[in-house]
Amino acid sequence: MPTHLLFAISAFFAACAAIWLLYPLSVRVGLVDVPRGRKQHQGAVPLIGGIATYCGLCVAMLLFADSSVEPLYYLACAGVIVILGAFDDYLDLSVKLRLAVQTLVGLAMTYSLDLHLASLGNLFGMGQVELGVLGLPITLVAVIAAINAFNMTDGIDGLAGMLSLVSFSAIAIFMALWGQPLHAMFAMVIVLAMLPYLACNLNLIPGKRIFLGDAGSMLIGLSVIWLLIVGTQSESASFRPVTALWIIAIPLMDMIAIMVRRIRKGQSPFQADREHLHHISLRLGLSSRESLALITALASIFACIGIIGEYLLVPDIVMLLLFLLVFTGYLYLLQNIWRIISHVRRQRLQHKFPRVIK
Repeated sequence: MPTHLLFAISAFFAACAAIWLLYPLSVRVGLVDVPRGRKQHQGAVPLIGGIATYCGLCVAMLLFADSSVEPLYYLACAGVIVILGAFDDYLDLSVKLRLAVQTLVGLAMTYSLDLHLASLGNLFGMGQVELGVLGLPITLVAVIAAINAFNMTDGIDGLAGMLSLVSFSAIAIFMALWGQPLHAMFAMVIVLAMLPYLACNLNLIPGKRIFLGDAGSMLIGLSVIWLLIVGTQSESASFRPVTALWIIAIPLMDMIAIMVRRIRKGQSPFQADREHLHHISLRLGLSSRESLALITALASIFACIGIIGEYLLVPDIVMLLLFLLVFTGYLYLLQNIWRIISHVRRQRLQHKFPRVIK
């Protein structure tokens, strides 16, 4: 059996074994999500999806990854993030502590492998936009933003996982086609390591429902930004920085939109609420599965736009302006969704009962 196939399969079965071992343990130690406040699920659900995914990655990468130091550095950084997330799931850590640890992980990632944002590409058609000394702080902002963007999407069953599958699949396509096959395999190994969690989370395996937890959503964010930086900034870069925006469009736009809304209300940008895209879709009457399908479809469309734009070498500035146009529309829609819905409902009622409603 080819080594790369063993690499992928081992991640899947190791994650399955981790879920089987961790499920009773998490219940015993209290690492469970209990419904209260904004959380409306039934029963105490183990928060082990992210830990199991990380266990699958560890087994696969330690057994079959190449002998370079990059896999070890990745596992070390990801391990810190998973531990941080597990403690946050268990103890509800402060925002300042979470941001401090995420910053340290970003610094470790940057200095261990010289992995940072050095260029934004040919954004204005006049040559590469080099970041110079701004590369490090912008990289740290990107790492923290990606980690928290996927963390914020984890609001309904399967959403963070499905959005990450879209991102990892798009990254794998770019890397497989344009000169980074080892990293393409790594992206798909992450996907396979996540499949057991998704199967349990979506109740495809009766009696074993689990949640991703902050450990998992932050692991996803770190892994995505790691691969995006490798894919856009290394010597064998396989896609442009502007394309990365399309790969994580939904998590990125939703995070920025919700933070802008909270700041305008005088609230902390990290204060939890029920105003995310998935919450709005539920309040519009869609079921959890329908919301999952709709948002995943939107993310897939945006990723396909990025893939097509990269394949056709659409100028960076065009891709950026198009993204900003889409984001502006997204921001306007979220900020005015209830006004729009009320207007549409009123128009329908007026059409149906013209003499009653004036």
